[in-house]
Amino acid sequence: MQPTEVTFGVGLKQIGRTYVEEVALIVYVPEKRPEAQLAPEVAIPRAWEGYATDVVESNPEPVALVNDSAFFNAPRGGVSIGWEDPFQVHIGTLGCVAQRRSDGARRLLTADHVTPALGSDMFQPQPGAAQSKLLGTVEAQGTDWDCAILTPDPGRGTPDCSVLDIGALPGSSTAPPGDHVWKAVRKRGRATGLTSGVVVAHMSPGQVGIERLRVDTFPFGGLFLWHGDSGSVLVNADDEVIGLIVQGDAMQPSTTSTNPTAAIGLALPIAPVLNELSIEIGVNPPVINGINPNTALGVLANGGKATITGRGFDASTTVTFNGVGALSVVPASPHSLVVIPPVLGLLGTTVPVVVTNAFGEQSPPGPQATFTY
Repeated sequence: MQPTEVTFGVGLKQIGRTYVEEVALIVYVPEKRPEAQLAPEVAIPRAWEGYATDVVESNPEPVALVNDSAFFNAPRGGVSIGWEDPFQVHIGTLGCVAQRRSDGARRLLTADHVTPALGSDMFQPQPGAAQSKLLGTVEAQGTDWDCAILTPDPGRGTPDCSVLDIGALPGSSTAPPGDHVWKAVRKRGRATGLTSGVVVAHMSPGQVGIERLRVDTFPFGGLFLWHGDSGSVLVNADDEVIGLIVQGDAMQPSTTSTNPTAAIGLALPIAPVLNELSIEIGVNPPVINGINPNTALGVLANGGKATITGRGFDASTTVTFNGVGALSVVPASPHSLVVIPPVLGLLGTTVPVVVTNAFGEQSPPGPQATFTY
């Protein structure tokens, strides 16, 4: 057993196929062996510095091919995507719609190993499938993390910031990866559709240099994912994106049928993926979380400007105050707008503020989307 074959994590101790409510230091190895067969220097102690330990077999497998013929004109998460070289068709999953931090433009997020070279075309569902059409071109690929974005083809419908069988996404979670352990999650992939499970460990970078979330089904032992689900986004109970599916582990094909019996998912935490590609999770319609200052007196004291925070903003975003357009709108990011409110003769009146993006989608009303003159 070579050191590069061993990875480490902190999560729930596992006895057979059952997890127990005890946090353990976990060592993932390609093959478990009886202690009598191991040299003393490589044997894992039953406890280390007061913490229980656990040894778990881990044998990640590469992505293979699975057919999928579902066609959707408007790009959205959870659908089949693919490309073709002279020898075979490569297929994966479109995770979700993303937005570039620079201008809020919508892009399509998936795993890097699902895509060909930069500038190459990708299709949906995949080359050779019924109704297959150009989806977009590869715009950027991660250098340290297995992630990529596509530029959507303008001939397709407006990119839909939702995931099949899950619905609209409110954005990404800001919780650290370790906080997701023992939390419920879901994913929608092209191979296995919608599956649910729990995060059973946060695997530290170790020798491979990449941290991951390890996801099992609940009840344990079922199928969370299979070949072709790479690129799916992992969401928590609030439908916030917490990870990007890139690999399967403990994959068990059936000995009696063509259907697999079990597989564990491995996902990259979403924060480094977003940073690697300079994107945010796409949101539609846009949402206003707050306006600061939110009064005319406050704006006067702030040099005539207010900052609107929220999600889903883009370079063509417009803002109205009681139906009157702002004097200036400067998008700072998909989360922030700097605006100069219009002058209205409504002293002491609170008015609604509405953000409209490039696709004509408008932010919903609410107490956080008001301004007082």
